[in-house]
Amino acid sequence: MNNKIIVSSFASLLFLSQAASAEYKVGNAGVITGTIAANSHYVSKGIEQNRDKPTASLVGEFASSTDIQVILGAGIFYARPDKPITSGAGYDYEIDYNIGLRKTINKLTVDAGYIYFTFPGADAVHNLNTGSYYAKAAFEATKDTKLSIYYEVDDTDGSKNGSKKIGQNYYEVGISHNLGPVTANLAYGDWDSTVTHYRIGLAKELNGLNFTVDYINNDKTAANITDKHDNEFVVVGVSKSF
Repeated sequence: MNNKIIVSSFASLLFLSQAASAEYKVGNAGVITGTIAANSHYVSKGIEQNRDKPTASLVGEFASSTDIQVILGAGIFYARPDKPITSGAGYDYEIDYNIGLRKTINKLTVDAGYIYFTFPGADAVHNLNTGSYYAKAAFEATKDTKLSIYYEVDDTDGSKNGSKKIGQNYYEVGISHNLGPVTANLAYGDWDSTVTHYRIGLAKELNGLNFTVDYINNDKTAANITDKHDNEFVVVGVSKSF
């Protein structure tokens, strides 16, 4: 990429999570939830983001107690790439922030807001920070089956391949089903002019820990994307909600 590397998204990374979150009340104002995780790769929007390095993450969220909830969230993702993404642009961690609104109507939950991606360790000359508007919805079709959709549109300069702007719009649709011993999930995502991908995974909660394994297959439509993998890889992870 000439202007920007592919940026990440903890919103799309976590929107199909099967782990139940504990809640900490903040008086009558609302509740705070959080998740700490470790994964063999950091995959976002179908692309491996950290050069095959295991990644630790911590995400948290405040949700107000109002009928239409005000959402304040943040996430940090830490890894040590073996080489810079771009000359002079290597970084060790990413911090994302989001603000939005959430409304639950019976079995449907809808979110909309703004997310800002930052790379504090990167050289400012590369201008990696970006922002996007997002919307997502989750529908509990049955007791065991959930449907999800996520949409994100870039609000800044985005990424460019030469003079052409790419990766401005992203959407992902998914379904998860509780099979009893494990929960199975399937998702498909499209990042325009950049990559399409699908993911098949299993999740199992055991002793308060959520274990996951995902097979991801992508089709990179921009020839110079710096993802190390050709088309497919497997991601394993463990997380704890608190």
